[in-house]
Amino acid sequence: MSVKLAGNTTATDVEVDTTAKAMRVTAYDTAGREVAPTKKTFSASGTFTPVANPTDLVIIEGSATTTVRVISMVIATTNTAAGSQQFFLVKRSAADTTGTFVAATAIPWDSNNTATANRVGHFTANPGALGATVGTINTIRVASPAAIPATWAGIIWNAGIDLIPMNLGSTGNLNTPIILRGVAQCLAINFNSVALVAGQTHAYTVVWTEE
Repeated sequence: MSVKLAGNTTATDVEVDTTAKAMRVTAYDTAGREVAPTKKTFSASGTFTPVANPTDLVIIEGSATTTVRVISMVIATTNTAAGSQQFFLVKRSAADTTGTFVAATAIPWDSNNTATANRVGHFTANPGALGATVGTINTIRVASPAAIPATWAGIIWNAGIDLIPMNLGSTGNLNTPIILRGVAQCLAINFNSVALVAGQTHAYTVVWTEE
């Protein structure tokens, strides 16, 4: 492969910028269209009725073979009567153990990609032991509409909320997303063992990349 400095007329495959001294390579598909760089992206979603006084509700763990970057973690809740609940987004340095875990199906956004075996899903019985806490990334109170409201007055179209701070993870404005390295690390939506209200149910969606 030949190399030239920018401005040189010699035929080349790679061009070196004379100021930045950086090689610049542009990828094209067979039709000649520029190919933008992509990451393997996945999402998982589910609905469930939580256990009484729940701790970790929804988790995503790291992988032994890839770096997991969590870009969105949405929780929604409904009750018998309208109200609100408080949720915590907690990063852990160790995985939760035991409990009744229900795995969600990881859906590849590109069918050519295969997700690793990292756990993503929810608990219907509390973990026997929670993983060591690194810290609470976000604390937020979510408005909960009635499960079958008598009227739609005052109800917004989407009662769910993204616990990734300011939703910047999904817009790409964060300098660093929430990164899970190795199978021990875990990101959890936690309820802090507070008693449920009548008829409380949850829905969630997790979006992440692997590389």
